[in-house]
Amino acid sequence: MRAPRVLAAAASAAAVALAVTACSGPVTDGAESEQGATAAADAFLDTYVDEGRVVRTDQGGDTVSEGQAYGLLLAVVAGDEARFDDIWDWTTANIQRDDLLLAWRWEGGSVVDDEPASDADLDAARALVLAGEAFGRDDLTDDGLALGEALLDEMTATTDLGRILLPGTWATASPHAYNPSYASPAAYAVLADASDDSRWDELADGSHAATEALLDANALPTNWATVATDGSVAIAGAADGTGEPGYGYDAARASIRYAESCDPADTVLAGRIAAALPGEEQLPAELDSGAGAVTTDQHPVAYAARAAAYAADGRADDARADLARMGDTATRTPTYYGDAWNALAEAMLTDDALAGCPPLESSSTAAASSSSAGALQDPVRAAAASDAVPVHVSIPAIGIESDLIGLGRGADGWIEAPADYNDVGWYEDGVVPGQIGPAVIAAHVDSKTAPAVFHNLPQLRPGDTVSVTLSDGTVADFVVTGQQSVKKHGFPTESIYAPVPTPELRLVTCGGPISSETGLYEDNIVVTAIAA
Repeated sequence: MRAPRVLAAAASAAAVALAVTACSGPVTDGAESEQGATAAADAFLDTYVDEGRVVRTDQGGDTVSEGQAYGLLLAVVAGDEARFDDIWDWTTANIQRDDLLLAWRWEGGSVVDDEPASDADLDAARALVLAGEAFGRDDLTDDGLALGEALLDEMTATTDLGRILLPGTWATASPHAYNPSYASPAAYAVLADASDDSRWDELADGSHAATEALLDANALPTNWATVATDGSVAIAGAADGTGEPGYGYDAARASIRYAESCDPADTVLAGRIAAALPGEEQLPAELDSGAGAVTTDQHPVAYAARAAAYAADGRADDARADLARMGDTATRTPTYYGDAWNALAEAMLTDDALAGCPPLESSSTAAASSSSAGALQDPVRAAAASDAVPVHVSIPAIGIESDLIGLGRGADGWIEAPADYNDVGWYEDGVVPGQIGPAVIAAHVDSKTAPAVFHNLPQLRPGDTVSVTLSDGTVADFVVTGQQSVKKHGFPTESIYAPVPTPELRLVTCGGPISSETGLYEDNIVVTAIAA
């Protein structure tokens, strides 16, 4: 038997988001802002949820039970009871079967694949129980426990390794098809505590044993495997056992789910994966079973997985760098699955809203106690390689040639806007452009009477260049990789200003809707650029 569960801390200190006013004045009442996990959850819900249906917009507009479960989890993270109800109501009305399990795929107004997928049912049951507690709703708790009981009855099997989670009701014959990334120790713990059903603890033990045996057989978890009744395990290429085993969009989730576990033995398993993953800055989305690249594509879930493994292995700085890459990749190439795991990993690894034990929570809390920004990076100036400071910025694509002034941070914790609407400033308490980390340059988008210097900033596109001249005559060149619009009162400080291992740049101004109460912009536009 493994060590007993250790409950997560009740709540981490709230972070004050390091937004940039860069308009006609600050839009703040001094209240603490949402943390990065909440902002990422809100962004996913705003983008992909349509009247309770989580839409795979980049995959033909269909819906799968996995997506509904992700939406439920992220509504819990966001504390959004109304949206939670919308998602669960759509789920029960459209894809919940008579046995309470969830049909996998819906398209064009009806279910087109009635088979359930256990990862979706497990995530949904976890979300329902957590929502019942968060919103004071016994009806949601009851629904979660009933769904969980149906899963235990129909999609688990006992083996010599212990009870294991089957991927679906079709996998009851030995050797059982097994997906390592479906197991979720934190979900088992939530459901065990709420139900007192001993089978959840059995499932936690069996899943740990199966995952450990798989990692003994192959250093990387594979997308699929088999587990026989006698406890023997083998990696597999697909659910039916055919093809070449590989590590990709499924297997990547295993380290995330194990890294958030409150059981130290599970965390050790997640940490083991770190040594098997390539250490290069650019991580391919798919690898073969020996960690060789099989694609040049990049994907947020791959970086999230390596961040989880690094965090579990005690390599917090490396983990945070990968979380930044995760966010950058999601911004450059937004997809349903990438944005879902961008938000879920942020929550599971840095926030305890889902009742796990996030491996990076203590680092975030430490940062909050030492900085009013409460962020992973203040952004704080690293040890300077020289005394040079930025004096000029050139952005040819939008016709900007401007000297730079220094910007500090106001009493509200936000980077101050330049006093003159045509001045461009750099955050002088942060990273010097060209040195390691994310440097910040900010300016106004307009004044009350005319466009200002950063009016055309949203027109920048990937591949456009930015050059910053320093006082010693050197020039730091950057290439734009993407942009995003973020709420000032939900500014994702942790993802935008997280430490990165190379020089990067954040160009920031105002945008989005104008508040009817203040007459000021509610959002920030953030353009990301990397060293050329």
